[in-house]
Amino acid sequence: MPFTLTNSDIVGIFGFLAFLCLLFAIIMTIIYYFKIVRKIDNVLYKNGIDINNFDLFYARFILYKKAVFQPDVIEKRKNIFDPKLLSGMITSCDKKIMKWHSYFYRSSYILFAIALIVKELIIP
Repeated sequence: MPFTLTNSDIVGIFGFLAFLCLLFAIIMTIIYYFKIVRKIDNVLYKNGIDINNFDLFYARFILYKKAVFQPDVIEKRKNIFDPKLLSGMITSCDKKIMKWHSYFYRSSYILFAIALIVKELIIP
């Protein structure tokens, strides 16, 4: 008896992989918050910058990544903070955590979208 995958099995596999990526993204968010975001918040508070001025819907999670990886984007917005404040405190481990955090969230979105597309197009 040969092994075959049905269309619903393929959708289930994509859904399961998307769920795993989302689970890892949640774990990475917790690590990212306690290890990096709180450290950056403390540095900004010490320099007299109130994070409530730019933290609409937890936008600081994204802004901190941009400050590390694309500092010129933050420098264009004069009212946020100077990304040079973070230059000496972010380690290579912190950068890896930031990258994995983004990777798992984006991959879960893509896999959920693929599962929905396959479900709508292939399964009658």
